[in-house]
Amino acid sequence: MVVDASASAPPFQQIVDQVRALVQSGDLPPGAPLPTVRQLAGDLRVAPNTVARAYADLQQNGWIEADGRRGTRIAVKPPATRDGAAHAALHDAVAEFVHSLVRRGYSRSEIGRALHDAVGSR
Repeated sequence: MVVDASASAPPFQQIVDQVRALVQSGDLPPGAPLPTVRQLAGDLRVAPNTVARAYADLQQNGWIEADGRRGTRIAVKPPATRDGAAHAALHDAVAEFVHSLVRRGYSRSEIGRALHDAVGSR
């Protein structure tokens, strides 16, 4: 996982979105352990409260289960999506598109504004 400080989404939402995408793609299968709040915060260089907020959101929405000292894991039955493969494909296509624009010299904030404008005008 990566948190992009220049992204329009707040860091906790980036974590939530990435965990969901990893679950939907099968990269994080049901029951897979997640790092502790402190460990992930250190890895991502964010405040522990940021990870705690993301984990709370994921738990409230049924994506993860916290089991005290045993740790936090992907839920045995995470929320069903209408079409997880299609969502993962969309996510991958958008990520690839954004990375290609970054390589061309556009900033992430410029890309975010352009995408927001394009989606809003439809």
